[in-house]
Amino acid sequence: MRALVVLASPPLPEGGAPGRCALGLIRGLMAHGVVVHVIAARQHFAGDVPADIRVELVDVRAAATGIRTIPGRLRRPRGHLAGYLGSRVRELAEDVDVIHLEQAETAWCDLGAPSPSLVHLHYRIRRDRDLGPPWRSEFRFVLEHALAERAAIRRHHYLLASSPLIAEQLRREAPRARVVHAPLALDPSYYEPASLETPVAGVIGTAEWLPTAGGIRRLLQRIWPETRRLAPGATLRIAGRGTDALLAGEAQDGVEVLGEVPSSAAFLSGLSLLVYPLDRGSGMKVKVLEALACGLPIVTTPAGAEGIEAGDGIIVEQSDSALARASARLLVDADERRERGAAARRSFLEHYSPKPATESVVELYERMVEDS
Repeated sequence: MRALVVLASPPLPEGGAPGRCALGLIRGLMAHGVVVHVIAARQHFAGDVPADIRVELVDVRAAATGIRTIPGRLRRPRGHLAGYLGSRVRELAEDVDVIHLEQAETAWCDLGAPSPSLVHLHYRIRRDRDLGPPWRSEFRFVLEHALAERAAIRRHHYLLASSPLIAEQLRREAPRARVVHAPLALDPSYYEPASLETPVAGVIGTAEWLPTAGGIRRLLQRIWPETRRLAPGATLRIAGRGTDALLAGEAQDGVEVLGEVPSSAAFLSGLSLLVYPLDRGSGMKVKVLEALACGLPIVTTPAGAEGIEAGDGIIVEQSDSALARASARLLVDADERRERGAAARRSFLEHYSPKPATESVVELYERMVEDS
């Protein structure tokens, strides 16, 4: 089996969440014996791609904006990558069995290609963000992403979904498509085990993504004060791009706001608990997967746990008080932290390490070849 994987960003250990998941996907496919060729747009992140992965990197400028670009963006929403990658994808498609398009940004890159193709959708933008007033940039951003998702779904007969909820939604919107649930994957070799010895809770995420920003504010303002009262010796660390600006002037005892850090994996391995009180958001949350990979127990909401197999490594609650009590209990009880951390690591290796997470992907590839 030969697959061409098309990425909107390079597969990098610290290249943003899509890059880390791309590494897990590629290594999983290789573990199943798939011959993988990768072409990736180099837009936002820099770094060295691991030597065992065959990648073509294509430098891409930011998409043009302005009123003159609107007709083209409506015709092919979020389609600017096709102008850089499309011709090369068509060339490479001559020598592969399937084309794998990661996320809606790459969904136009297979136009005119001879091989069957699929699109893997990690999330749905309208479940994450509201449109808002039409005169604001947020409206245009969300609308264009939503149109890109709709075009990807309508154009492709084979669809991968990162969670059962997204798969169910895709089946409703595209009843004739073949929709398969394929969880995101991470390479465990990049994640050191968390020590879990000291009572340190934390969360990491970019403040630019509104659901995560809301979850961080909820944690600091509504959950942590009660957690700290019940576990007075505990501390909270908050990291991620823009979090220092987001929380400026909101200092509390026992809270450290670190802003952007060099490595999410290193940050998580220094915690003993991930607390992620997400109110809304679709798809699997990479920070939750990373916590599982570190053997870090997790307290989160149903939205934060979307697509994650239930188990002792993750506690799911909805209300502020229940989240605070669960967090405080784990921060006080080191034995329970260790037990739940071990369960988290076992669950990760069983479900979300590269080979098991990509079994359904390879099965879909085989079906695509049979159908073609």
